[in-house]
Amino acid sequence: MAGTVNTNVDMANLALAHLKETPISDFDFKSVASRWFKNHYGAHRDAYLAMHDWDFATELVNLPADTTTPPFRWQYRYKKPADCLRIPVQTVDGDPDGQVIKFEVVGQWIMSDCSAPFPFRYIRRATVEAEFSPLFVHGFALFLAAGCAHVITGKNSRAESLREAAQNALGSASVADAQQGTPLPMIDLDIIADR
Repeated sequence: MAGTVNTNVDMANLALAHLKETPISDFDFKSVASRWFKNHYGAHRDAYLAMHDWDFATELVNLPADTTTPPFRWQYRYKKPADCLRIPVQTVDGDPDGQVIKFEVVGQWIMSDCSAPFPFRYIRRATVEAEFSPLFVHGFALFLAAGCAHVITGKNSRAESLREAAQNALGSASVADAQQGTPLPMIDLDIIADR
């Protein structure tokens, strides 16, 4: 699915439009807005990507096991991909109806009893704005606007309303994504099952 923005500046200008502020032409130091985006755009993008299993940011890889065995509890360890922002539920062979693979993240390593290669699904750092889905663009623009609202406009109330709108947009994206493909199984958490 084609995105609706082509550059980080396009994305920033959508956020500025929510604030009714003048668009910028670059991430430079010519304005308060351009300085804010130069310093904060990447961190906000990564945070919003990590909040949901965005289709366009989902990556599938087979991870090779590391030669070092974990000291206890797990049989194998795998190096977490450098662009990994979040690790959702993992299943055997990546099958949506498959058995859930137990794992633990320790630093930059993924510990598991799953033998190599580990069929690994994760949310990656997506840095090409043209890849962003329309629902992501909509929510991320609100999220960015909420992040910079106080600095640029000095209005805390505007930041709060934009945060709420961004949260609602994320919820709408989750519902829309749930209607695509085969959903992953629900996980029975031990704490709930033991009640």
